[in-house]
Amino acid sequence: MKGPLWWLLVWVVAISLVMSGLYMTLGPWLRHGGAQRRVARALRRAGLPALNDVVLPGARGVLCQVDHVVRLPTGFVVLEAVMRGGRLVGGPRGNTWRQDLGLERYHFGNPLKRLDESMEAVRRALPDKGEDGTRTPALTGQVVVPRNTRFPRGRPDGVSPLDEFMDELRAAARTAPPPNTRVTEAWEALRVASLAAPGGVWGFLRRTLRQVMADERGRGGLMALVVGGFLTLVMLSQS
Repeated sequence: MKGPLWWLLVWVVAISLVMSGLYMTLGPWLRHGGAQRRVARALRRAGLPALNDVVLPGARGVLCQVDHVVRLPTGFVVLEAVMRGGRLVGGPRGNTWRQDLGLERYHFGNPLKRLDESMEAVRRALPDKGEDGTRTPALTGQVVVPRNTRFPRGRPDGVSPLDEFMDELRAAARTAPPPNTRVTEAWEALRVASLAAPGGVWGFLRRTLRQVMADERGRGGLMALVVGGFLTLVMLSQS
């Protein structure tokens, strides 16, 4: 018969797994959610149609989380939000960038590489041709940062302050003709692929699960939650 220390150990493991799973699952939202909401508000104020925080099938069957896709009359713009102030050091190469805040330094994933992955996922979700045989709309991308962010070694290509880039998008939307059929068809295909179209409760749950699974830590956190929850149920059934 197992002693009390063994049961205590199992309880500790179960609770640790559940707590770690919650942190890892909610981590992407806690770390990146504020930046996404800030950009989403800027897009709404600018009156630009956009899909925010969508998940699409990426390369090698792995899900890819895309911050924002903006619809212009001539095509789409993918935005990667990096709401980090202070001084940023980084470029197109390398896996990480550095943020300097006084004497403190933080490293984070290269947003230009994430932007490339997001654009590839959007490109894969678009139809090859429209119903009338025309090619899919143009697709571009940009990393957006706060206005007070500084780049002591020069701002890399493909990176812009959020306010300035919103002005550019508004100007492009005003001067271009209304969206044609191929833009409308491609936009609807993107909405369906990203589960952005209304789908009731099950559609919401499925979309939430895909957002969790699109993050490597989120996948690990979900597994920890399942195992920890199972152990907790087993322990409760024995009490």
